Amino acid sequence: MVIKEKIEKADGPHLRLNMPFASEPDFICFDKSTQTSSGDTLDGPLQVKAKPHTVHIFVPEKAKYYVQNTRSRLQEKGLTVQSGLELENFLLELKHKTGIADMEHHESISLTPITEECNEKPLKTDPTATVTGQILLAVASLRDSNRNNIQAAAIMLNSLLKKEKNKLRGKVPEIIDIIYFHLNAIQDRSAREAAIGAVCLLVEAHTDEAISSLLRLSFFCDRHVTQIWEALGQAKQPVRLQVLAKLLEVLKRRPSLHSEPLGSDLNFKDNNTSFFPLAATKALGIIFKDKRCKVPMNSFYVSVIIFLVIQLHYLVSSLDDDYGQEEILKTSHYISCTMETLKALIKRERSSQTCFTSLTENWELLSSPENYLEGVFLLARALVKNHHGLDYAVFTKVIPFLHHGDDQQKLTAMAFFTALLSSESTYTVLQKHYILSLLKSWQIDSNPTYRWLSLHGMGNVIQHLQNRKELTSLILSILPNFNDSDEKVTLTAIEVITKEVAHHKTVNHVLLKIVKQLQPFLVDRRNNVCCAANQLFQDILKTLDPKDKSSMQDQVLNSIVTLMLNLEDPHLDVTKSRTNSLQHCKAFLGWTANDNENFWNVLCKHLVKEHPGKLRGFLDQAQEYTQSPQKSSRIAAATFIDSIFQHMESSHLQKSEVDHLRRALRAFPSDRCSVPVVSEPEKVCRYCPDLFRCSRYFPRSCI
Repeated sequence: MVIKEKIEKADGPHLRLNMPFASEPDFICFDKSTQTSSGDTLDGPLQVKAKPHTVHIFVPEKAKYYVQNTRSRLQEKGLTVQSGLELENFLLELKHKTGIADMEHHESISLTPITEECNEKPLKTDPTATVTGQILLAVASLRDSNRNNIQAAAIMLNSLLKKEKNKLRGKVPEIIDIIYFHLNAIQDRSAREAAIGAVCLLVEAHTDEAISSLLRLSFFCDRHVTQIWEALGQAKQPVRLQVLAKLLEVLKRRPSLHSEPLGSDLNFKDNNTSFFPLAATKALGIIFKDKRCKVPMNSFYVSVIIFLVIQLHYLVSSLDDDYGQEEILKTSHYISCTMETLKALIKRERSSQTCFTSLTENWELLSSPENYLEGVFLLARALVKNHHGLDYAVFTKVIPFLHHGDDQQKLTAMAFFTALLSSESTYTVLQKHYILSLLKSWQIDSNPTYRWLSLHGMGNVIQHLQNRKELTSLILSILPNFNDSDEKVTLTAIEVITKEVAHHKTVNHVLLKIVKQLQPFLVDRRNNVCCAANQLFQDILKTLDPKDKSSMQDQVLNSIVTLMLNLEDPHLDVTKSRTNSLQHCKAFLGWTANDNENFWNVLCKHLVKEHPGKLRGFLDQAQEYTQSPQKSSRIAAATFIDSIFQHMESSHLQKSEVDHLRRALRAFPSDRCSVPVVSEPEKVCRYCPDLFRCSRYFPRSCI
């Protein structure tokens, strides 16, 4: 057999291997005096004299490692001329079996039986090396431009792999690397299908070796690797399930972004597999996006979702490291690939459209280090809501991580666990004692994220509790979290209680404890906390039974004074929430006002008229605010005190009582403005801009 080559330079045959030719050689076939890997002669007693035009194959630089490594291995194993003789005879037999008529007359292939005998004594050959050489020869022949030659090479390749597949252990990575190298030059569709089919046969027989080799190629994914994974996704069920199981096994590992192979260096160590999870993510993404690929929608579906989410946690957590701009961009690319794989998987489920639509605005949370767990929480709830029957499967996967996982695995499992408690079926599967003990242990943990997740879990558990005693106990256990140092925890605790008040009829003494605990947060300087606290306060006043109003009256009166003295705020949403709370207080107490009365004036008048015994407490409360660091609160406190005394002087109270209160509050701060307060602002005799600055926050339309 002869290697036919285009040589444009007269001295081309004498050039060294590392000197490129003007064009890449055409791989046709080999004659009996040429080795399968190159035209170089073997060292040793058996040397075949090469013809003067013996070719030196040019190898592209990027794949040079694979071809040179293959050549050296084959030579070391003693691949002799005899393997070439066997190959010629094999093709002859193939011709008679397949009936290819014109193979004899092709200029590149000779089918004449070889009867020549070598004078030299043949070396002992390694059967594995011989089979490997025949396979590599068949793969190289797929590059031929003649369709008959391609068909013969494809049949030869398929037959060899089916017959000798058990002899290829340890040679699979080498064969796959060479197939991948030749795919860059194979353009014929049937030839490409034959080469990719050979990879599928190798995967079927040697799954671990083949998948590992493909993962090394998948890190820098191109169209050739993409077609291979698509073919594996469409393979027969046993092979397809083996591939998916192996990819899932790799996906469970923790990736390392610091040990990835460089794009220009394919000669990385075999044991460097820390980047395999990222490559497996890309491979799964290719399979999931191809609608022709069949994916089992059972526990495998759940497992892949969980481990993809954990991979996201590993990646977003690495963004907190001291990375440069290049590393950040690279990590962001991996995050994007993982997100696309997750989306592709969720879209494959029958009812995925509803689930996917519900997550449209929440995908960005999963890629954010600060909001990742919120994204996991929303994803888990959407899965349970839209994919019935998956909740139990998810529980069986995440519970082991609650006790034995690393930090990222445990936090992700906790987010899934607390979110899935919203499902009644999953709540009943686990023992209530186990759930509550786990949540309460997280509630007192030093990690604020644990406390935050425990509150979400308790909020879901509250929906299922029917026993009033258990419900009351759980609510009271949440109240101390109002004072948590972490704003996120405080906000979540308030929101959980708000949902409980809206869905359950809570006993009066519990509501009273909630309002007492809530009092300082009505004027909290944290905007979100303040708005949430006022919303809860308003909901409690609306749902309170009229016969229980008397027990809540003192708390409402104290809240009125607190809100009046802190009404002014630069954030309009905060001002609005406090104003709404004052309106609910006024309605709760049954206070009315004329359309032309000032709101501030109405409140002060009712406090003096209906609660004279509590005036000292109101004034003491206002006096504390005269020392407030907030100027608006100091001014409001001074104005409130003056307004109360003005109404006391015009009321039925005795002058001695008024003088007693004045002496008790004799020392006022310098910010105090003493003004008379009357019902009509235009009748004020002494103008005080501070008073009207406060009054403008009580528009008449709010009365």
